[in-house]
Amino acid sequence: MSHSRFNVTLLLLIALLLACPHGAQACTGMRVIAQDGSVAFARSLEFGFPSKSDIMVVPRGMQWTASAPDGKDGLQWTNTYAFVGPNAFGLNRPLEGMNEKSLYVAGFWMTTGETNFPKVNPADYPKAISQLDMCAWVLSNFATVAEVKKGLSKQKLTGVTLEAMHTTPLAHWYVMDKTGKAIVIESIDGKIQFSDNPVGVVTNAPYFGWHLDNLRNYINLRPANVEQFKLGEYTVRPLGEGTGLLGLPGDMTPPSRFVRAAFFANIAIQPTDADSAVTLGMNLIANFSIPRGITSSVDSEGKRGYDYTQWTTVYDLSRKALYYRTYINQDYKVIHFDKLPLNGKKQHTIPLWGVKPTYEDVSQKTQ
Repeated sequence: MSHSRFNVTLLLLIALLLACPHGAQACTGMRVIAQDGSVAFARSLEFGFPSKSDIMVVPRGMQWTASAPDGKDGLQWTNTYAFVGPNAFGLNRPLEGMNEKSLYVAGFWMTTGETNFPKVNPADYPKAISQLDMCAWVLSNFATVAEVKKGLSKQKLTGVTLEAMHTTPLAHWYVMDKTGKAIVIESIDGKIQFSDNPVGVVTNAPYFGWHLDNLRNYINLRPANVEQFKLGEYTVRPLGEGTGLLGLPGDMTPPSRFVRAAFFANIAIQPTDADSAVTLGMNLIANFSIPRGITSSVDSEGKRGYDYTQWTTVYDLSRKALYYRTYINQDYKVIHFDKLPLNGKKQHTIPLWGVKPTYEDVSQKTQ
């Protein structure tokens, strides 16, 4: 696809996303670090209309051209590292992914108007990377969080604005390397900020620092159950399990999901190795799955949409594997890096969207 044609298609699809209030407002990501140092990351992707995602398999040596404002070309590069990750709407851009150096990056959509991207002068367009190119650029070029921070400081992050709608799709990014070190990259009031992520989780709006401060409202939460106590002459006894987490927010808003994810990911019993890290990641992220119909909104034409979990991914950074499942196919599939074509001049895709489950029939395996 030519860059000009890509830009037109991309803008049309983003216009569709912005015209409909049922966008990706409920994504959640969670880190797991095992006792042996193995690292996994689990993420859910929510949209209010079909993303039709497939897994991109991008070998080394592919040519890229970023988008700049005013429909112009931005930074051009050749990817040093191969990577895999899901796209959306059939576009040649990943929403997240992991490269052959076990660097992971994911974009998490923010509410439009929450903040703004830096302004870039036309003279700087050759160094410009739009928010839509961020994941591909990071996966193509870097092996560690430190390299990403250094590399981005030399470029110009910008937002592609849709003049017809007077708005710019907003996002922030979670970046993590194989050591488990994680940062969040954001544009706050037109300035790029890097924030260390000590809890290893991420959701959507507002900005990351706000989410960390908000954890102070839940300082009383503990995994241990509360003991019974005397209230006057009456003995107050716990109803059952979970009294230590009474007050944990259960709604689907980004702040509430962040609090739940931060507690779940950091109080769960630490796994011992990569296998158990992946298993824990799968179990943790299952708590954030949104069935279709649980949340809804109405667009400007009165049409109701339902934000729901369209796919879930779990990345094994230690052994370079990607596990994924979809709304209609709850059986996890796995992609191993060492079995992929990492050299060559052609990108590949692995079907994700619309693949129906095949349930194993164990009726005849009675013992």
